[in-house]
Amino acid sequence: MAEAAAGRDTGVRGGADGVLAARGRVHGPLLDRLLQEPYYALPAPKTTGKELFHLGHLRDALAGFGTLPAEDVVATLTMLTARTVADAVRSVGATEVIASGGGTGNPVLMRMLGELLPGVPVRASDELGLPSGAKEAYAFAVLGFLTLHGLPGTSPASTGARHPSVLGSVTPGRYGLRLPPPVRELPTRLILE
Repeated sequence: MAEAAAGRDTGVRGGADGVLAARGRVHGPLLDRLLQEPYYALPAPKTTGKELFHLGHLRDALAGFGTLPAEDVVATLTMLTARTVADAVRSVGATEVIASGGGTGNPVLMRMLGELLPGVPVRASDELGLPSGAKEAYAFAVLGFLTLHGLPGTSPASTGARHPSVLGSVTPGRYGLRLPPPVRELPTRLILE
């Protein structure tokens, strides 16, 4: 079951549009065990990935529960995602959630998140003109703009970096590179038209 639950089509997205998660039931003891992961208690800013959350991590969490239906494991992982996001939202006193990325295509995840955050509107960035699936492309475009203008792309308050830094480098192509004039102020808004 762990392989099915961690597979590409049955992960946090829960299969095609959350269908697998919708067919399952959250397994309370498994959810409790997963929530004991010390990473969740670390203060922001923080980041992790496959070095911590991988198939072995899930297999370890499943130990002792016998064979759980894949649908229940995926429903539980979906609730884990909703719960940890909701906890983070509450910790900063957010009054609205603008969600983007693949999870917005999972109605089960979005429903769970809304239920865990009563009174806090939860909407997809698509409603504001930023396609959920294009979030990373827009982010890299902004980082590229900042780099081209010699502006920092990190902020210690949000990334944990020691100091603001210009990110990356620009390598001139065959015909050289003409940089724009320096900008003295960081942009404060991204307007999509």
